[in-house]
Amino acid sequence: MTDRYDVAIIGAGPGGYVAAIRAAQLGLKTVCIDKRNELGGTCLNVGCIPSKTLLHSTELYSRLQNEGAEHGITVKDLSINFDQLMKRKKAVVKSLVDGVGGLFKQHQITTVNGEASFIDPKILEIKQSDGKSFRIEANSIIIATGSAPIPLLGLPFDERQVVSSTGVLSLSKIPQRMVVVGGGVIGVELASVYQRLGTDVTIIEMLDHICPAMDKKVSATLLQILKKQGIKFMLSCKVVTAVVQPNEVILTVNENDKLQNIGADIVLVAVGRKPYSEGLNLDKIGIKADSKGFIPVDSCYRTSQPNIFAIGDVIEGTMLAHRAFEEGVAVAEHIAGKRAIVNYLAVPNVIYTYPEVASVGLTEEEAKVAGIELMIGICSFRGNPRARCSFEMEGFVKVIGEVKSGRLIGMHIIGAHASELIEEGMMAMDKKATLHDIAYAAHAHPTLSEAIKEAALIALGQPIHT
Repeated sequence: MTDRYDVAIIGAGPGGYVAAIRAAQLGLKTVCIDKRNELGGTCLNVGCIPSKTLLHSTELYSRLQNEGAEHGITVKDLSINFDQLMKRKKAVVKSLVDGVGGLFKQHQITTVNGEASFIDPKILEIKQSDGKSFRIEANSIIIATGSAPIPLLGLPFDERQVVSSTGVLSLSKIPQRMVVVGGGVIGVELASVYQRLGTDVTIIEMLDHICPAMDKKVSATLLQILKKQGIKFMLSCKVVTAVVQPNEVILTVNENDKLQNIGADIVLVAVGRKPYSEGLNLDKIGIKADSKGFIPVDSCYRTSQPNIFAIGDVIEGTMLAHRAFEEGVAVAEHIAGKRAIVNYLAVPNVIYTYPEVASVGLTEEEAKVAGIELMIGICSFRGNPRARCSFEMEGFVKVIGEVKSGRLIGMHIIGAHASELIEEGMMAMDKKATLHDIAYAAHAHPTLSEAIKEAALIALGQPIHT
């Protein structure tokens, strides 16, 4: 017997579960299939949420260590309870997984645990862990299977000594030495967690700078701050070979054509992620992934099969949970016959180090390549009263405007709470606001957001506090 639905979603991550909720809200009988027992996908279970929990806990510990005396706070015998750290992480994850389950129940969404594969464009076979299988038929099917970590050639993940971003979040003890291969967002965030806990951390990066998608000035500033915090960097370097020994991993690194060995208890490989669509039998239904493994879609997220859609990390674009959220809503509305558009230029990007980094829109480099005449304003947090009060003066706000229209086309922040501050830039970008709009809007005093106003004033040539 085949169960029938209006919409079947493969994957219960950020894109999948949001698509399921929106489809159900629109009156569509919906089923969501995932091979995990827990809803929420990589982000909620082994990605965004556990990593940000550990980042926050270790930031509190580090700031008490390094800034407590400045605030008149003395803590004797300050120490970290690693077991409790991990216990809290698990509790946070469970509470949010349960929350998604509650939303599914509220919207009467059917949840199926198992691995889905296509029999034909409208029928899926579900294989369960007990070996049993059954079929589901749906008028529309959404592929939201996400992505997986990329291993280094010749150094597969064992999740004990050579770990992915998944394994590093569940270590049983604090390592003495860690090498992180890859200086991108995941690399610098997780390096920060363990450096704060006392681990000797070295990041190896092929490029001559970190976090390449970020504005160059922001990237350079973050590098200097992380170095000051104690993270070591080997830039313009490449791992040539690796030997896994019982208690150590030895990497041979090429630096300026000179080979050197570096040992570590744990090697975190964070060189990127790849779209995950294994086992779906896409070839059987005529859907072919591109050379990078992404599933091609049109502006409505429709694949080469008109009733099959794809969203999130499995399609081309920046791999961000909140991007998948927006696509989940949009694809459900397209299936229901509504019109929906995601403004990708207004999707922010965040790095949760301390200080945080956040950006939206074009970088200065991208805008110049596009031949746009620019007006740029940079305001340091050192002169910001709220930053002084909270002892959070590192960093700056950088706004980029187009001279012709006066519109904001990019905002880049490195500083405390940048992840929250960037939302002003996101809204301004989405609503096509100008730098004048930002500069002449009242910002509460004292707040960190006043640096955004001042940066806009600087770009207009009308600085008040700088």
